Amino acid sequence: MKKPPLKPEALRREWDIPYLLGSLFCSGACCLVLELAGARLISPFYGSSIYTWSAMITVTMIALAVGYAWGGRLADRYPHLTLFARMLTAAGLTIAAVPWLRVPVLKASLPLGVAAGGFASAAALLGPGLVLLGALGPIAVRLTATGAADAGRKSGDAWAVSTAGSVLGAALAGFVLIPHLPLSKILLASALVLLLLGALGSWLSTRSLPAAQLAACAACVGLLLRPAPPSRYLLEARESAYGRVAVLDAPDKRYLLVAGTSQSVMEKEGGESESQYVRAFEWTRALRPDAKRALLIGLGAGLLPKALERRGLTVDVFEIDSVIVDAAKRRFGYEPRGRVVVGDGRALLEAGMGPWDLAFLDAFGAESPPAHLFTSEAFERLRDSLAPGGVLAVNVVSAVAPPDDLPWRAVYRTLSTSFPHVRAFVASDPNAGLANILIFASESPLQAGAPKSPDRVSREVVQMLGKELKPDARELASAPVMTDDYAPFDALMAGTARRWRGLLQSGMREVLLD
Repeated sequence: MKKPPLKPEALRREWDIPYLLGSLFCSGACCLVLELAGARLISPFYGSSIYTWSAMITVTMIALAVGYAWGGRLADRYPHLTLFARMLTAAGLTIAAVPWLRVPVLKASLPLGVAAGGFASAAALLGPGLVLLGALGPIAVRLTATGAADAGRKSGDAWAVSTAGSVLGAALAGFVLIPHLPLSKILLASALVLLLLGALGSWLSTRSLPAAQLAACAACVGLLLRPAPPSRYLLEARESAYGRVAVLDAPDKRYLLVAGTSQSVMEKEGGESESQYVRAFEWTRALRPDAKRALLIGLGAGLLPKALERRGLTVDVFEIDSVIVDAAKRRFGYEPRGRVVVGDGRALLEAGMGPWDLAFLDAFGAESPPAHLFTSEAFERLRDSLAPGGVLAVNVVSAVAPPDDLPWRAVYRTLSTSFPHVRAFVASDPNAGLANILIFASESPLQAGAPKSPDRVSREVVQMLGKELKPDARELASAPVMTDDYAPFDALMAGTARRWRGLLQSGMREVLLD
């Protein structure tokens, strides 16, 4: 027997539930895209340290909690599909406005400092959109449940679908969107999805053309297709899996920034590093004048291996970010003689590609070095990768004197568990109490003067050797030995990272916001 056609009202009801669940799936994906993209959104100004991620996660949780509570109350007062559609539309419009609000919000939050400023800017930029997305779940449950008999099942279905969308959003954001698209395009694309869903919901509810929502969708499409405006400073910028990699050009210098942190500065005349510590690193040549092979973990702009290879060494490089490798080769004149292997330095050490006569650890994730490269187990692996008598040189940015935490002491003490000979030096002029600390370690004594050459390298090494740090037993006892099981490096670096970020904000504010 042929099934009779559904009346318009029944047809609308039949489509309501798939629409509501599909919208929850997409909104769940957008929530995770916003959370991950949001951390990148504020990182050029506030870094990607523990402060930024804590701020972003806290804002997300608070906003969603507020949205759940608010949405539940709205659902009881206005249990209509039109409400759900309007919330989607409002969320889309709010998210579409974020790229234009970013610069004024970040500037306004500057006086609050790194920790509070990161929280305030994340709340202002992404909090409203997340509140609106959080409100969708309770409204959908109210519209799909028919009574107490199926309220639990409908609620479970709604949250399961939303969570499944969040899984997809996390994977898309981390593996596809952020590494390959500008953040403004990601936000506009998310807004477009929500606006289209809002338009569909309005049509299902009223069976009339949602002209306003469709106009907003058309505006988003136009903005997505619009080319990026030119920059005063920016030579190029690419989003990688590990941060925004930007190359900035000034009249006499070229900068490599990762997640808003200056990683390398090259003097355009001569192509050498501006950094004192890079030249001071070359004390290793005086310590081991017969060295032939070296390992560098953390490429940056490739300025250190360039200098070492000009002096006859062959330098192998472990660099986790292929975008940085590409920028070093194309924008900083890096032409490697040794192997360049893209991957995590700790994992690559296990491949046993050594031995090396010298090893340099100069790895940073924005302001903070990766803790797993600074544990006793990592240092033991580096020790085993060195030729007999080889030297390991480690760079860490640290406060030089109390009352701040002095993370260099933890590195010094941890190195001392793996190497019998360890020496530390201040290798750059302190700025606001921060300096590059170079720590050298070996199984053989570390006794040598500066390289015998009348160039800048020799002068920088002489200056460094006059600033040795000699912690006593009490000072070392107060510093932890970092292990794979317990490596509180982020906490030890928090004060240093906050001060470093403050220096960047005051000295490069317009560049960071470009």
